[in-house]
Amino acid sequence: MKHAIMFSDIVGSTQLYEKLGDSDAAECVNQCISRMSEIVRSYGGNIINTIGDEIMCCFKSADPAVLAANHIHEAFCSEAVTGFDIKISLRIGIDYGEIVTRDNDVFGDVVNVAARIANIAVANQTIVSEKLIMGLSYDLRNKTRKYDRIAVKGKTDLLTLFEVMREDRDVTVMRNSITSTHGNIVQSLHLIYKGKSVTLQSNSKAFVLGRSINSDLVVEGGLVSRSHAYCVYRREKFILIDQSTNGTFVKTAEGREVYLRREEIPQIGRGTISLGESARMDNGQVLQFICV
Repeated sequence: MKHAIMFSDIVGSTQLYEKLGDSDAAECVNQCISRMSEIVRSYGGNIINTIGDEIMCCFKSADPAVLAANHIHEAFCSEAVTGFDIKISLRIGIDYGEIVTRDNDVFGDVVNVAARIANIAVANQTIVSEKLIMGLSYDLRNKTRKYDRIAVKGKTDLLTLFEVMREDRDVTVMRNSITSTHGNIVQSLHLIYKGKSVTLQSNSKAFVLGRSINSDLVVEGGLVSRSHAYCVYRREKFILIDQSTNGTFVKTAEGREVYLRREEIPQIGRGTISLGESARMDNGQVLQFICV
């Protein structure tokens, strides 16, 4: 039987801990998890798991999942967390398809895709798959718009994603075409690590960097996650997406280093990528990248 799988997580939780301190931030996150969970259950959803600042939940059909997502955004946009003078933003991703249930947990491709979609969403945004769109009622389907096309590891075809539009959100009208027609078009990305060179083309599948032997490029190191980050081609450029525990450091040719944790950045020109710690540590785990 098909189900909708939704991931909802707090945007900027790292900064939240820096601003409030560990104890208050943990209490704030717990309140957010509780509020999200209550809303999910009110639409017939089941909480499958909570992972830090994120919940994973399951719905028997597509409509309740989208309605719950809208309600969650509205609840957090309208009021601050109790006891804290701070507004919390969330990002939500939903996929729809067949699942396998075992020991109060769910498994399947739909779970992996939903998690991937959630990582693409930005603050106060719900992104859903085309399969989810096809399961929506007419009225809700008309409140979505095409958002992007992405590559996912293990899938041959690009996935078309949609954004759920809400009445409480001021949205800029997009061009009909998903693909950008401005700026320089990048056609290939060269990655160099310990003398090994790999070239990605615009039609390449998602390319995974990590310490797992199943990664497309194995990067050794105690601070490197098994599936640390991956590169995809989107809107005429390559995007590096971090999904690690310790984050990714990207340094441009101009010398500016950017820290990513569960975030993404376009690869422009040339520079370095360091997994788990800054390239300044000179640990020998640094990749070079060149966009052409």
